[in-house]
Amino acid sequence: MKRNLINEITEIKSRSEFNSRLDYSFRLNDIENAFKESLNYNGDFDKELVKYIPIATVACFETFFRSVYKELIDFGKPFSDNAIKFNQSKNVKFDFEIINAIQTKTVTVGEFISHILPCNNFEDINTNLSTIANIDFIDQIKKFKRVSVFDHVNANSKQFIENSDQIISDIKRIFELRHIFCHEFATNISIDKSEILRCFNNSKVFINQTNDFIWDLIYPNAPETQTEMNIQASNEFERFENDLSDLISSIKEAKKENSDFDLNVELFDKTMEQWKIYRKYKAELDASVVEGGTMYPLLYASSMTTTTKEKIESLKSEFEIDLRKNASR
Repeated sequence: MKRNLINEITEIKSRSEFNSRLDYSFRLNDIENAFKESLNYNGDFDKELVKYIPIATVACFETFFRSVYKELIDFGKPFSDNAIKFNQSKNVKFDFEIINAIQTKTVTVGEFISHILPCNNFEDINTNLSTIANIDFIDQIKKFKRVSVFDHVNANSKQFIENSDQIISDIKRIFELRHIFCHEFATNISIDKSEILRCFNNSKVFINQTNDFIWDLIYPNAPETQTEMNIQASNEFERFENDLSDLISSIKEAKKENSDFDLNVELFDKTMEQWKIYRKYKAELDASVVEGGTMYPLLYASSMTTTTKEKIESLKSEFEIDLRKNASR
């Protein structure tokens, strides 16, 4: 029976709170808490429960890295261009259902490609990220030194750089243990809790290092403090607001220059006024979850930016022909 890839993707999204790589920290904390609890038990139950740790950790790896692939591809060039290489090497086929889902934004291109990429071992992760980013991922991450205002972030980067070979070896081992515990009885294997704990802790270090590396790759010199984030979000909104104003001016200019351009400018202006009221209320709604908090300006500005970007794309599509005619004059 043919797999319904679109249903698979939408169901996975429905089971994720944020549907992004940011979910990883919550899951890792839950795994760590479960591990600590298991150390308080003795006997066979303890051994059986400890087997869960590699299984859950690899699930974290798979979901985290698929989220990374998605984010990079959906970010756009050069990552989206690099993703074409997967079609050449893995013979990816798009049918009408998949094209329709992407066109209607049920799924993104990044979600689709990340869903079908293999994630069975450390080598898959390295190959996929190296292809999408067009780099030698392992070589680059070993050299990546995070410089942050937060000491724990700097400490994690330092720990990875100083112990990268051992950490990578432990990641390969945790994938191996996961396979054993998922696909075998494994009744004649010694359960070494100290080994599993070390593998888990080093997995955390690696994922944190990768998370910082990807963030720096997409958003170099990004702000870290809440105040800096608020200022950047406000500046970004202003930039897209200016783009929208320029586009509206271009549409009106096209109307002046082309008598065949059927546009009621007065009604057009009224629709934009009403849309801006909607944009404002939507931003207030989106930011209301942190009402009175320091994150409010960030969420408010981010919502204003998102809605504005959507409007820009909508207007470009609606008036594409008239704008193109005017530009060619």
